[in-house]
Amino acid sequence: MSRTYNIFGDIEGNLTMLRVECTRCARKGRYNVVKLIAQYGRYGNMTKWMSDLSGDCPKRNHPQKQQRCDLTCPDLSKVL
Repeated sequence: MSRTYNIFGDIEGNLTMLRVECTRCARKGRYNVVKLIAQYGRYGNMTKWMSDLSGDCPKRNHPQKQQRCDLTCPDLSKVL
C-alpha cells in the first residue's frame, strides 16, 4: 500500500532548507531539513506538520473556503 502523504525522509539529501509559503497571505518561512528530521524523524508526516504550522493562522477556519490559509512548499515538486 502506498502512502498518500510525504515524509521528511523523502526530502532528506535533496533539500537543505524547506520553504513554506501561504498562497493567500504574506506568511512564509524556511526550515532546516536536518533539524526537521531531528525533531520529527525521517518518517514524520509532512502534511500533518504543515497543518500544525497553520494552526495559529487567523484564516485557518475562515467561513469561505477560498479565503482559508493555504500553505505550500514550492520546492517539493522539484525534488519529489
